[in-house]
Amino acid sequence: MKPFRLDKVLEYRRHQRLEARNALASAISDEQTLIEHQARINRQKGQQLSELAGFTQSEVVNVEAAARRRYFTGQLEIQLMVVAEQLAQARMVVEQMRAVLVKADQEVKALERLHEKHVEEETSLEQKRTEIELSEQWQSANWNW
Repeated sequence: MKPFRLDKVLEYRRHQRLEARNALASAISDEQTLIEHQARINRQKGQQLSELAGFTQSEVVNVEAAARRRYFTGQLEIQLMVVAEQLAQARMVVEQMRAVLVKADQEVKALERLHEKHVEEETSLEQKRTEIELSEQWQSANWNW
């Protein structure tokens, strides 16, 4: 059987698809890390706000401690905005990587279909050759001179 003339291209496309899968996995991991970081900051902010509420409910208000809580809460709010922007960018990257993976997968599948067609054609040709050889052998064995 003749070798498939696009084997190297198919191998290269499969490698590209693998790279695209790895890039997508990395992007999803980065997104998940940002989501966890955002949740951690939200928990810290909630804790600071509950402590601040506790200060206002007591009869003796520690103004300095309350001011520190408000400042830290403001810093956490800034961090949340930064993380939200990073998360939006990470989600865009994930979508881009998904699109790249879909395209790479389509290219591999197209070449795999061509490979399958090549194998079918070669198998068919080989069967025809075998039939012709058997027919010729039978004719030569059964030929009456």
